[in-house]
Amino acid sequence: MKPVIKNYKDFSNPVLGAQDGVPTVISLYHDHGPGESSEHHEHDWEHQAFILSGSGVVWVDGQEYDIQPGDFVLIPENSSHYFKNTGSVTLSRVTFNPIRSEKHIRPDSRLI
Repeated sequence: MKPVIKNYKDFSNPVLGAQDGVPTVISLYHDHGPGESSEHHEHDWEHQAFILSGSGVVWVDGQEYDIQPGDFVLIPENSSHYFKNTGSVTLSRVTFNPIRSEKHIRPDSRLI
């Protein structure tokens, strides 16, 4: 198999997914403007996020945790959570989910 190279600016989520031949983990890109947040949700899989830019909080099961560029975040399975931009610039993150989560992603959304 050859490598797959895709720029997040040219694709919706997942940027890398089953259509690209990934066997286990899909990759998603998210931007949250100042004051914006992802949907408050939960699911039965863990996922990880890497904070690229901006600042904010990740809310997990009733507690807020500060996040900043360079942070890796593990969201445990079955936890209620969301990401919120509390800064004045865009909060950007890359999220890694198990491939089975792909069927739950809305094509028009970058928030899940």
